[in-house]
Amino acid sequence: MGERLQAGLKLKRIVFRILRAARVHLGQNRTAHFEPAVEDYRRYWEGAAQILSAEFVPLADALWEVRLNGRRTRIMNRMVQLGDPVVNGVSGDKALCYRLAMEQGVPVPQYGVFRLEELSEAKKFLAQNPGVYVVKPVRESTASAGVTTHVRTERQLENAAVSVSLFAKEFLVERMIFGETCRLLWLDGELIHAVRQRGVRVTGDGCSTIARLLKQPGSGSVPFDLTTQMTLQAQGLSPETVPEDGREILVRSLRPGLDSSREWLTVHDDEITDLVCPAIIEDVRKVLGMIGNTIAGVDIITNDPTVSLRQSGGVLLEVNPGPSIHKHYINPEDHHSHPVAVKILSYLLQVSTANHVLLPAKKPPSTFSER
Repeated sequence: MGERLQAGLKLKRIVFRILRAARVHLGQNRTAHFEPAVEDYRRYWEGAAQILSAEFVPLADALWEVRLNGRRTRIMNRMVQLGDPVVNGVSGDKALCYRLAMEQGVPVPQYGVFRLEELSEAKKFLAQNPGVYVVKPVRESTASAGVTTHVRTERQLENAAVSVSLFAKEFLVERMIFGETCRLLWLDGELIHAVRQRGVRVTGDGCSTIARLLKQPGSGSVPFDLTTQMTLQAQGLSPETVPEDGREILVRSLRPGLDSSREWLTVHDDEITDLVCPAIIEDVRKVLGMIGNTIAGVDIITNDPTVSLRQSGGVLLEVNPGPSIHKHYINPEDHHSHPVAVKILSYLLQVSTANHVLLPAKKPPSTFSER
């Protein structure tokens, strides 16, 4: 009877935590995110079609066909006709992508994979590897659902594990990397555009500490919270470090005013296509070659994209099979010239893969183009 009572009490505690986690994630909307509007994506693709002198044909509210010189391709909001379900499935499995990257010698965060019933093993992992962690679903989730950041204690891990169990059976306990989040857009083995969410930086004068530089006019209000401390620590720095004259230092990986205790939507605001060093490009190319992506948005974290991930302490974080081109519209002129959408649409119309490039239906099958 005593064992049954204990089991019942344990079950009640688990149910209570699940309900509490549901209130946090579904009621309080802990994760800040948004879904790009269909109208925005229509503007991107239709504008690109006009630049290419192609015909833009709406088929449904979020489904469009673009036709040019006897070829056509279809686009569904942010999705284009590239890739296949197997490749997309591999891309969406974060643990598998990490393993493939590690096989190629590409840095990834330290991580462990667990289930809710293996919570004791997850606690051992945390105890053996002290630090700050993210808990998130192993396989693709929608709009950061189930993600908890800044996990350091067993209690925080328990709550995060229960929260993620609402969305997935397996979860990652992944070391947080404090640097700037960069999105690298790849098409057919080539980097075509790169952006980052720029954090807070200061420039050394050879005599002032970082703490003093942050107090100078124009530096903004930067709290010395966990995010600031860990961003400096990741570079071997502290508030008392005196940077040499002219050296630029990333002092905070989030923009001023953002609460580091929440999981925020990453807003890319700085184009870095020409800054990404050849070593990073080669690392990403190797990983995408293993996965098989024709198009992908690859997330990396680094405090300096001009040097290799190994040199900066950066990591490859995620491979997203869709282009999500809204992330690359960061300059006002992009809404007129559509540089990224034009490149992708031009490629779609040039490739002669039968599953997505067809001649008009009135043409007989014998006229289909061949490779």
